[in-house]
Amino acid sequence: MPDPDAPAVAACQFEPTVGDVDANVERIEQLLGSLPDSVELAVFPELCVTGYDVDVAEVHAAEIPGRLTDRLIEVADSHGTTLVVGLPERDGNALYNDLVCVTGDGVTATYRKQYLWGDEADRFATGSAPVTVETTVGTVGFVLCYDLNFPEVTLAYGRAECDLLAVSAAWRESYRSDWRLLCRARGFDGTCYVVGANHAGDQRGRVHAGGSLVAGPEGDILVETGDGKTTVAASFDRGRIATARERNPVLETRRARET
Repeated sequence: MPDPDAPAVAACQFEPTVGDVDANVERIEQLLGSLPDSVELAVFPELCVTGYDVDVAEVHAAEIPGRLTDRLIEVADSHGTTLVVGLPERDGNALYNDLVCVTGDGVTATYRKQYLWGDEADRFATGSAPVTVETTVGTVGFVLCYDLNFPEVTLAYGRAECDLLAVSAAWRESYRSDWRLLCRARGFDGTCYVVGANHAGDQRGRVHAGGSLVAGPEGDILVETGDGKTTVAASFDRGRIATARERNPVLETRRARET
C-alpha cells in the first residue's frame, strides 16, 4: 500500500527569459509556491537561471556559492524546499554547465555536466565525476540533459544505490520520444525515481519539448506535464523502491559480481 505520509517530489518547467536572471528566479519562486505542501524536493531545467544560450550563460556565470546561488538559497529557505536548479558556473578561467542543489542552509551539492552537446563543448569545460547528496527524500544523483544518453553516467549512481535521479534538461521537441524513453530506462536500470525537468517554449530558435515528468523505480511514468501544466508532483515512496529492487535485483546482482 502507498504510504500516505510519504513526501513528494516535483518537476517544474518553464520558458526562461534569456538573459533576465531576476525574472527567471522570480518564476522559479512562483512555481515553488504553486506546489503542494508535501513537496520536499523540486527540480528545474538546465541553465534555467539564465536561459539556454551559451553566450548569455558565459556573461552571467558566477562562482558557487555566489550571487546566483545566494538568490536560490533565499527562495529555498522561504519555501522550506530543496531545489535542484541549472545554472552556469565560473571557476577561474573555466566555465561549467551545472546543477546545484540548495536548501535554506546553503549549497549542498554542485554537479558539472559530463557530456556536452553541440556548441556547448566550445564554451563549457567538462565535468569529470558523478555527484550524490543526502536529502530528506534519500540519496540523490544528478544528470544534465545529454548525460542521460550515456548509461555509464547512471551506472555510477546505481553503484551508489541512489534513491532518485534529478535530471535537468533543455531537450528539444524533435527528440521528445527519446526524452521519455531515457527517463523511463534510467528509472528501470537504477530501480530509482527519476525527476525530469525540461524547458518549455521557444528560446532563440530552439523549440523545447516540455514533457517534464516523474518516473518510478519500475520505469513507469507516474506524472507528466501536459494540457498547460507547468509542474507535476508525485509521492516518493521508499516501499515502491524496495518492491522494484526485489522484482528487478540488478543492484544486488552487480554488487555480488563486483565484490
